Amino acid sequence: MRFTFFAALALLGTAFAAPAPTTSTATIPAGQTCKKDGSMGVCQSGYCLQDERASSGVCR
Repeated sequence: MRFTFFAALALLGTAFAAPAPTTSTATIPAGQTCKKDGSMGVCQSGYCLQDERASSGVCR
């Protein structure tokens, strides 16, 4: 019985320690600036045109 209590306590502890899933993802409309790594958000079309030397690109 003691083992069951500690196992349940450990299970609850890991459930509370787990990070919450992110539900909000920023979408960027076409024509706005973006970064291909997705740090500014994700283009609505899913395509960010960025030159390899440029610091940002444009959603297409």
